Amino acid sequence: MKPKVTMIAWNQNDNYVVTAVNNHLLKVWNSFTGQLLHDLVGHADEVFVLETHPFDSRIMLSAGHDGNIFIWDITKGTKTKHYFNMIEGQGHGAVFDCKFSLDGQHFACTDSHGHLLIFGFGCSRPYEKIPDQMFFHTDYRPLIRDSNNYVLDEQTQQAPHLMPPPFLVDVDGNPHPTKYQRLVPGRENCADEHLIPQLGYVATSDGEVVEQVIGQQTVDQEEQGLEPSILDDMIRQLQLQQDQRIGADQESASSGPQSREGTPRRG
Repeated sequence: MKPKVTMIAWNQNDNYVVTAVNNHLLKVWNSFTGQLLHDLVGHADEVFVLETHPFDSRIMLSAGHDGNIFIWDITKGTKTKHYFNMIEGQGHGAVFDCKFSLDGQHFACTDSHGHLLIFGFGCSRPYEKIPDQMFFHTDYRPLIRDSNNYVLDEQTQQAPHLMPPPFLVDVDGNPHPTKYQRLVPGRENCADEHLIPQLGYVATSDGEVVEQVIGQQTVDQEEQGLEPSILDDMIRQLQLQQDQRIGADQESASSGPQSREGTPRRG
């Protein structure tokens, strides 16, 4: 097998470079001389996660598709901690991403089964208050492209970045209570009535009709004369104001005095 580098990371003070190779080895290099210092052995599958500690230059985290998470001392080339992501009845879960907290006392990982794994000190009581299943209601909504090849949300015909903050739902699309909706950035200070999503009935690929969160008013609903969404009205007003402001800037720029190079100055 021809060796290929799958991931690369510098340590905190840039003295070392760690590379993950598709032969399941991690290699530690001197970043100034290019000398190979250590081979780190432990992974049994490809590694796509290398995360350096935020302030301890000795520490590097690695995780891979074999479900293993390692904490390494890269100056000594030794294994400090090891965790195997075993899932009961389903084998192991491949680890897709990991991040340290800013204080370096915790790190969080996500796996192929949709789990969030949080490691650190103290008890897990604060996390037990959070529902087991948390998704955004827009996570699996289809996208389309308009005549300009721009991406739009198929249901609302809006650009995704102009849509209101999504709602939190469970795996079946049922919305969580309002206290959890305030965890979504942009909804922290919303009134209770703005935290109750609109519900609609959507046909699945099997022909089954299920109740799901709609969240915004669709074009079909507008044509039927149904009551519009308050959030949609706010978004449309903001978009209209932005369009008017851009139009005024362009008009003032085109009618303004010309500079020596012939380029119109902004109003």
